[in-house]
Amino acid sequence: MSSRRSGRIPADERSVLSSVRGLPAWTAVLLTVAISLTGVAIDSLSGELGAAFTVLFFLGCVLAVLAVSRRSLFVAGVQPPIVMAVLVPLVYVVAGVGGGEDLFSRTQIISIALPLATRFPLMIATTVVVIALALIRAYVLEPRASRPAPRSQRNAPAHARR
Repeated sequence: MSSRRSGRIPADERSVLSSVRGLPAWTAVLLTVAISLTGVAIDSLSGELGAAFTVLFFLGCVLAVLAVSRRSLFVAGVQPPIVMAVLVPLVYVVAGVGGGEDLFSRTQIISIALPLATRFPLMIATTVVVIALALIRAYVLEPRASRPAPRSQRNAPAHARR
């Protein structure tokens, strides 16, 4: 009987909880962005990305790596620097930081790149934690079943299979 018919979720489709089907890769990215934008919205009251963005970005990335299916672990592992590199400059461009008319003026580029550079430790720490969780999920919590022997060894005598 197949695993789909028996009600069990196949190993490649599980989240960290074996009874819950994991999210696809694109949904994990969307989850991280949505949670991070919640932090941006909270911090917009003060006019600067602060503690709410920092905490919610970290939690969003960790939640995504725990909620994705096993086959989507790679995407969840590499998303923190990509989301950070897109989201932080975009927030500052939308907020109009830098005050210049020209988007590619020197002051505008510096005023957008500086907030990204100051969040580099957050990006590295989040990436390390997320990759560690993905590796733990992949190799410790959910080890792959042993693969069948190659066809040439299946028909070989027992002493030749060692």
